[in-house]
Amino acid sequence: MNTLQPSASRYYRPELDLVRFLAFLLVFFCHTLPAGPKPGSAANPNGLALVLYATVNACSFGLSLFFALSAFLICELLLRERELTGELRVKQFYIRRILRIWPLYYLGLGIGIAAAFLPGGTPGSAKEIGWYVVFMGAWQMANRGGIDDPMFVLWSISIEEQFYLFVPWAVKYFNRKSLYGLCTALILIANCRLYSFGVEHASSLHIWADSFVQFECFAAGLLLCLLLRGKLPQISAWQRAILLVCGSCCWFFASYRLRIPFSASRANPSSWGLMVGYALGSVGAIMILVGFLGMDRKRLPGWAVYLGKISFGLYAFHELAAGVVLNGFPNIGSHHVSLFFLKLGIALALTVFLASISYHFFETPFLRIKRRHAVIESQPV
Repeated sequence: MNTLQPSASRYYRPELDLVRFLAFLLVFFCHTLPAGPKPGSAANPNGLALVLYATVNACSFGLSLFFALSAFLICELLLRERELTGELRVKQFYIRRILRIWPLYYLGLGIGIAAAFLPGGTPGSAKEIGWYVVFMGAWQMANRGGIDDPMFVLWSISIEEQFYLFVPWAVKYFNRKSLYGLCTALILIANCRLYSFGVEHASSLHIWADSFVQFECFAAGLLLCLLLRGKLPQISAWQRAILLVCGSCCWFFASYRLRIPFSASRANPSSWGLMVGYALGSVGAIMILVGFLGMDRKRLPGWAVYLGKISFGLYAFHELAAGVVLNGFPNIGSHHVSLFFLKLGIALALTVFLASISYHFFETPFLRIKRRHAVIESQPV
């Protein structure tokens, strides 16, 4: 193997940690703020209520941002390894991913099983977590309706793991032209899947948790990596602002007009509505990612970068924290709106506390081992 120069063997962008924190925050708001009228309510939302519900639903695309960022960064690191060393050691890739994901993932599943048998828990959900153990959580969500458990959010990790099954092999053996072909194939498969879901009038949850549908976000991240060729976008602050606004508008339009991914309305989107809506989700994620990529490090708030660094824990524990603190606020009534947002802030603070404890005392030992297997260092100095 060629000896790498220190500057060439590192790729750490603190603004990507900022993007991770933003993605988590969007998912947190999606899971804690009311996204529709109270179940059983006869009132039909309209006007400002529809806008607010659509905004909360649009926060679901925080997960799309996670997926696009993951694909972009994984592809960037793998291509750098291949180009700088002349080879790609797939075994080392899997060791790094296992050390980063599995410890906290299985700790979360253990907490979920324990929570199922606590007072107020659902013992039956412990059995369903078995699907998560073998990284079939997305299949469980799509086909069995999810589980009543604070660790249900870990279903998305199974889609990441499925992506890892083929992406390192593709980067190892494909040239750039073939990688473009892989991205095109993933996008075509996703849209064929969406078209069939529209014909079948599939449920929103079934569509959202489908791995092939979500692979469109991964394809978008791969395409961005291939197009940039290891360089950073050279754009001004106002251009970045425009990208962030346009990306947000893509998500809002998909939620408000196309009812993607979820909606207070019971009407199902058409096949073309699904295809356009999910495409806007991916495009919006890429616009926001590019809007942050290459930002001046001096402008980045250190606390947000830190929270991005512990974002896996934030994601894993936020439903647990919200369930403990909010405890029965399915809707915001005018008489307790202040109390709700106070509890929301406490839930967020508890999430940060749990994630920090997890990162420093549980995840860090595994991350130290992971660094021994790194070819392209992606952690801060």
